[in-house]
Amino acid sequence: MNEKGGLFPMMMRFDHAVIGVRNLDEAIRRYQSLGFDVSPGGRHTGLGTYNAIVRFGLDYLELISIYDENEVSTRGFGGKVLLDFLRQREGGLLGYALATTAIQQVAERFHHAGLAAQGPFPMQRIRPDGRLLSWRLLVPGGVSWRQPWPFLIQWDVPDEQRLSWEKPGTHPNGITGWTGIAVAVRHLESAIDLYQRQLGLEEVGHRDEIAHLAARRASFQIGTSRIDLLMPTSNGPVQHMLAEIGEGPFEVTLAVRSLTQAREVLKQGGMSPEPGSEDSPRLLLPLHQALGARLVVVER
Repeated sequence: MNEKGGLFPMMMRFDHAVIGVRNLDEAIRRYQSLGFDVSPGGRHTGLGTYNAIVRFGLDYLELISIYDENEVSTRGFGGKVLLDFLRQREGGLLGYALATTAIQQVAERFHHAGLAAQGPFPMQRIRPDGRLLSWRLLVPGGVSWRQPWPFLIQWDVPDEQRLSWEKPGTHPNGITGWTGIAVAVRHLESAIDLYQRQLGLEEVGHRDEIAHLAARRASFQIGTSRIDLLMPTSNGPVQHMLAEIGEGPFEVTLAVRSLTQAREVLKQGGMSPEPGSEDSPRLLLPLHQALGARLVVVER
């Protein structure tokens, strides 16, 4: 633990962001057209879901969909939330995970602090090549999806072995990894307290206003990546998301070698960036093509 009793050393890094999609095959085609190298992931045993992976390194994007609604509805961890979410829309950001090497200690901290969390519990998926990937999850609040906080993961398979099974893709759009996530919240001070007191993270920088999002921001650092908490100050994109689907992940920021390269891939596919990002230092990928997930690309 750090000097404030936090969990930062146990939270090694960002692990993945989860994008729910109604039709997995269609989602794979659309993300490929955006310039991503997408690989089949496999089925989550007994949960009724399956996925595809956009891998950069240890970090990745997960496209998740439902193959058996009955299994999803009878299991916990937000099955009903996932069903309702995908019945109402083609897709969108669902949640994000932080990787830890000490998930049991994190769970004990939550327990001693009287904080509600489910787990750690085992999970697994069978890859298309028959290999079994397994891990343990800790879910604050007992629901992984559309929450203003992350869930925690500890992999059973060593990182090097996982990367030999699921090799990082070569993405034509030039994207090399994700650098942060923004989370829409209704009450900024309450959310800051949650990230500090419950997750043990430290606020960095000064709180500021993000004009193009009409939101006030507070930030937390994990390694070279950031978590931004966004509270709307007036009518704008953050307020619209809160009104439509409530608190939770707002957008993921991805690093690219060249914005020109990313724009060219969109142009070749007959697509344009979202309005306002054509000539800016940040590129918002077409929302329709990304199935409602806000994915922002920046040069790094």
